[in-house]
Formats: sequence, C-alpha cells, structure tokens
Amino acid sequence: MPHPFHPMRTLAVFLLLGAAIAGCTRPAAEIGPEAISTQVAATLTAVASHPAVGGLPTWTPPPSATVPPSPTETTTLTATVGPTVTATPPTLPTDDPRYGLNLSAPDYRDDFSERFQWFEFSDPASATNIWDQAHFLTTDHLADVFIWWSTSARTGSDVYAEVTAAIGACTGKDGSGLAVRVGGTNFDRGYSLEFACDGNYRLRKWISGEAPVVLQDWTTSGDIRTGSDQENRMGLLASASGLFAFANGHPLSGVSDPDYVAGTYALYASAAETADLTVTFDDFATWSVSP
Repeated sequence: MPHPFHPMRTLAVFLLLGAAIAGCTRPAAEIGPEAISTQVAATLTAVASHPAVGGLPTWTPPPSATVPPSPTETTTLTATVGPTVTATPPTLPTDDPRYGLNLSAPDYRDDFSERFQWFEFSDPASATNIWDQAHFLTTDHLADVFIWWSTSARTGSDVYAEVTAAIGACTGKDGSGLAVRVGGTNFDRGYSLEFACDGNYRLRKWISGEAPVVLQDWTTSGDIRTGSDQENRMGLLASASGLFAFANGHPLSGVSDPDYVAGTYALYASAAETADLTVTFDDFATWSVSP
C-alpha cells in the first residue's frame, strides 16, 4: 500500500521556482493480472496567462520509480501561433468527427523549435523527457508498468490534438502516448491515446490516485505503421463527452466519457518490453472544435 508524501518535500520546489514553473509527480495504476501499480510523473509548466494549479504529491513512488529531479531554471514561455494558411483545406466526409475543421490551419502549432514549452526532467530510474534540437525526446528507461509524462503550458477543452511520434527500437506493446484534458491537483488525470509497436492502439482514462480505466482496449489498426523506427501521426479529438482516436489522418474509433472537460496536454514513451524505449515527438498542433 503506498504512503503519502511529506508535504514539505515538494513545498521547497514551489518556493524555489515561484509561479513560472510548477512541478509535481503523480501516480496512477494500470489494471493488469500482475499488479495494479502504474506510476505516472506529470508536471505542468505554466505561464501568466495560464496560472499553475498548485498541489502536492499524494503517494510515494515504489523503490523502482524514484521522483525525477525538479527543474532548476525558470523562463517566460512564448506560444508559437500557427501561420495563416490560404491553401484549400482537405475535404473531410460528413461522418468524420473532425468535419468542419481546416486541418491545414491549426489554431496552435508547436514544432519544438523553441524550448521550455514542455516540462523537462531526467532520471535514470524512471524516464528522461527533454527538448532535443527541435524535437521532444522521451525515453522510458525501465520496461515495466510505469509511465512518466511531460505536460505542456497549453490548455484546451473541446479540441483536436495531433503529434508525430517516431518510435525507436521496440517490440510488442512498447508504445507512444498522447494525452488531453490532463488536470487534477497533481496533474494525474486525463484521457490518453497510445500506439503500440505491434500496431495496436488503446484509449484510457486516468483517475487521481486510482487505477486507470480502459475506455478502448488494445485494438489492431492497419493505419498504424508497425515495428521499430517507424513514424506515426497520432490524433485525439475531445468534443463534449466524445473521444475519438486517429492514426495518420484516418479515424479509428470513438468512446464517450463525461468526466473531464478541460486541461493540458501530455506526451510520453511507454516501455512495456524494451528498456530505454525512445519516442521522438514533433509537429504538435491543436484545433478548437465546436461540440
């Protein structure tokens, strides 16, 4: 049974960094036959227009997953606004959940040319999520049920989010993850889409201090490129209570859950079978949608 953190352990971080960057860790558990024990580290980098939601960790990570180091520098974040596009947008069928969006002109685009738009940390006992020469590099060091994500300074409610995920050497259910509506006191809740090395995908709902709920279990899609050193465009639409997954521009499936209505975004690598699994993210973009 996990035990609470001593609150002063994290309070010192907030005193050091002030309002520019907020850091915290958060656990969640993955339902599985072997254990209900997935650890997620999620941190939110905040700007003045998006005040940080303060909070303290509520659980102590197990010995195999130590707390990542706190950031040591502050910065003023600058949003990268998508350029004005005059090209004719691609035509979407009326039954596509994205119908009406101009996919060639996102409301926000981050090509990772600027640093400090996403929280960074490095810990060999858990994960390394860092900006790396116009990409965001995530490495899950241990092949286990733990994942560690990094969150963005951006927030959204009814949105369509896309990101390009290039996975390294992988096998089986090793995968990449994109989450939306991430929130909670410790940023330990939200909705995530995962692509696995073997061409499966799933949708999960993360719950503060509890095991995540599988909304769409592992499902094979021919639209997901399989194997090592492959690149896929991940898409996740959150519109009212609807959640819809996309792979390389193709709709996959949709589910419904009404609990979370807004939050930030998160990216992560998930090493189910391959230690030091690396996923490199690029070209993150969001569109506002009308539910």
